Amino acid sequence: MNNRTYLVVILLLSCALLLVGGAFIGAALYLQGRAPTAAIFPTPVKDAGALVNTPAATQGTLQKGSPAPDFSVEALDGTVVSLKNFRGKPVMLNFWASWCGPCTAEMKNIEAVFQKHTNEDFVILGINQGESVDTVKGYGELWKLNFRLVRDVNDEAARKYQIKALPTTVFVDADGNIFEVHIGGPVTMEFIEKRVQELLGLKKE
Repeated sequence: MNNRTYLVVILLLSCALLLVGGAFIGAALYLQGRAPTAAIFPTPVKDAGALVNTPAATQGTLQKGSPAPDFSVEALDGTVVSLKNFRGKPVMLNFWASWCGPCTAEMKNIEAVFQKHTNEDFVILGINQGESVDTVKGYGELWKLNFRLVRDVNDEAARKYQIKALPTTVFVDADGNIFEVHIGGPVTMEFIEKRVQELLGLKKE
């Protein structure tokens, strides 16, 4: 094979590599523009998989006005916390995990709302899915979270609320009924505060 043939082969290979590289870059840019709003959560799998985008959705039988299923979860000190313990106060249930990007992105907004309602007129439960006490505690310290972080040790809450994607946020009114189910994130501080004010308004009526 002469030098000219070598040059032709090298040029062809270079063009092929450029085309493949361009395709990969284009695909990466395309996927970057499609920011995930939720990570599929087939309990108890802990991998972020396919994406869903169904804000302000209801899950199965969790319709507005239906009784919110009671459940028991574990606080970081090992004590048991149940939803019924907070009857008489509006409650926000936020199902999350440390590996879930949209979950982390909304934590500062949840904390900001919590700081506005530290007189216990409104309750926030951050219900972790499938992670250890050390992981949850370390996460809370890292992001300076002061609202209640609890662990859904036996996946009881996730099953009862049919959690398929994280984050999922459920608002429960003071009478223990479903007010709204929101799948995906990150939710804004304004989004949460609007629901809080609506719930507190219902409580006063």
